[in-house]
Amino acid sequence: MTYLMETKNEAKRLLMKSDADSTRAQLQLTGLKPRMSAVDAGGGAGFVSRIMAQIVGEEGCVSLVDQSSDRIQAAKDYIKPYSNVFYVQSDLRNIPIATGSVDYVFCRFVFEYLDEPTEVFDELYRIVKPGGRLIIGDLDNNILTHYPLGVELEQKLMQIVSEFERLKLWDPYMGRRLYSFYRQSSMREITVHMLPHHLIYGEIKDADYQNMKMKLDRVCELWKSGSIQLNFDPEIFQREFLEFFKSPDRFSYTPLILVEGVKALKV
Repeated sequence: MTYLMETKNEAKRLLMKSDADSTRAQLQLTGLKPRMSAVDAGGGAGFVSRIMAQIVGEEGCVSLVDQSSDRIQAAKDYIKPYSNVFYVQSDLRNIPIATGSVDYVFCRFVFEYLDEPTEVFDELYRIVKPGGRLIIGDLDNNILTHYPLGVELEQKLMQIVSEFERLKLWDPYMGRRLYSFYRQSSMREITVHMLPHHLIYGEIKDADYQNMKMKLDRVCELWKSGSIQLNFDPEIFQREFLEFFKSPDRFSYTPLILVEGVKALKV
């Protein structure tokens, strides 16, 4: 699978932008408990897996699945103290985990980058035990809601987004689509949570600024390589947008849509 944010600094970005308290709360809200077997699908540099390992304890286990050998190694370095985490380098469309063998599967901030999300949903569903839980979370209107953003900057931002959508590299509206995957399956007890993810006002945190900068760095890299087509220079846009973004007058937000469901005992 092609990953839009595939760069040498991606593991660093993933760890930098993550928040332990909100992640732990999301895992506990959606039913992760001690002694469970759990999968962190698209687990990246291991931020979520480490917290999962703390929750399930020594009598439970966590399998971190990611397609990147670099991120798997970064995860091993990050999670060193925990012996109950296992590492699986694999495409999420074909995970080498037995059918119906996992109590809890968690997949966050992955579906927005998938060109065939239904295939991945079906594969995650496959490995969940009957009675087990599948949780998928993603952002909606991702990085698109800012005020007061001038018309010209907003139009250029939308052009970048439209180009990624055209190439099926990224879907900024994936959050609103997740519920439909569950409805089209035999999942039961479907619950949707809407939580704040980006909520940025006043003085900006360095992690939020650097995360946005690294995303726009990636836009510039893709434009220079000819992978995307824009009718403006994204390096100029980056400077102007980041100047707006670091202003304490700016208000920006993005909601996280987190969907959970229980696999039917009999399908």
